Amino acid sequence: MRVAGDERREFQRLRVDPPIPATLGNIQVMIVDAGVLGARVQHALPLEDKYADLRFTFRDQPIAMHCEIVRTTMSGETKLTDSSLQSGLRFVWAIEGSGDKLRRMLAQLVAHEFDSRRKVPADTMPQHASVDGDKTVRGADAAFLCYRYDGGVWRKRRVFLPEQPPAGFTVARIEDSTEMQRLCRVYETADEEGRRLIRLFAELSVSDVLQIPPNS
Repeated sequence: MRVAGDERREFQRLRVDPPIPATLGNIQVMIVDAGVLGARVQHALPLEDKYADLRFTFRDQPIAMHCEIVRTTMSGETKLTDSSLQSGLRFVWAIEGSGDKLRRMLAQLVAHEFDSRRKVPADTMPQHASVDGDKTVRGADAAFLCYRYDGGVWRKRRVFLPEQPPAGFTVARIEDSTEMQRLCRVYETADEEGRRLIRLFAELSVSDVLQIPPNS
């Protein structure tokens, strides 16, 4: 995690429940959390290679990421009956357009998590299109908007670095739409975990502009 002043530039991971079955190289694994930078998987057999392709399917969409295995430790909580290991993965690049598919998957999982918590009405969450590349600014024109919640008041400012404020969120530059206003209202009433999910949701638009993970 990088810290700049009182703002954080990071991409968070979302717990995946139920876990998603996948293969890492030729090893069966279960994805237990995921984000745009990487994932954590549980597995029974040891991993022998430093790099491998993670392949899985989400809602009939195949997704493949070339990964670096960052670390492997003993797993205290297993999702496979005979698994005893867990590994942290860093996404090196997305294979065959899987970066966009990964962002769509994460957006759907975040929206589902909000719905399952039942503390926020489902119709108050932004539609998935709010994190689509169609509404973001690409290339040399890329810029970001920081929505800071300060003393019960929202303050919006244009920023050049997509750092997340301690209270509020930063998104890729889009029109000051009804979607962003609704997201601010949801943030006001959410608990800490709900606010973390909102930041994760906002980070998806940032990762789209920055093309994280990069394409192969």
